[in-house]
Amino acid sequence: MANLRDSNIFQDFTVWINDNGKIGEAPNFQPPEINIQTEEFRGGGMDGTVEIPMGIEKIEFDFELHTWDEEVWANLGYGVGSLDVPITFRGYLLTAGGAEKGVIIETHSLIKSIKPGKVEPGKKASMTVNLCANYYRHEINGVTVTEIDVFNKINVIGGTDKTANARRILGFTY
Repeated sequence: MANLRDSNIFQDFTVWINDNGKIGEAPNFQPPEINIQTEEFRGGGMDGTVEIPMGIEKIEFDFELHTWDEEVWANLGYGVGSLDVPITFRGYLLTAGGAEKGVIIETHSLIKSIKPGKVEPGKKASMTVNLCANYYRHEINGVTVTEIDVFNKINVIGGTDKTANARRILGFTY
């Protein structure tokens, strides 16, 4: 049974864009919400409806920077590589017992929008960056807990590749 001594409390984090750390520039990061896309189903002879899993919903997330980062502006939107901008969140958790656990959320994303903050003289600039990921990997303490690769039909949850058999049936060779 888990107790407070096993609790994980975020101590610190940073955001990386194209392998460039934004240390001290990211005051917050909203990790992606992972949702299963479902469809309601009621077949003949059923006394009610059920939800049938139909894949993963769009993986969207955002973060804020205390700067008008040229790298973010340069990777906005269209063009070659625009779907695969590497955005990585690195942080660490601290348990009440003092143990530190690393957290990595690695994505390949489309920078969908940039919302600049209000500009005032003598104040720091800010921007909120909204993204949509086609690749997502979440690791805690060196263990991958979730990996989703939309284009390659890879869906690993809790260490089990949920789509391996489907890929084999479809003739994927990996």
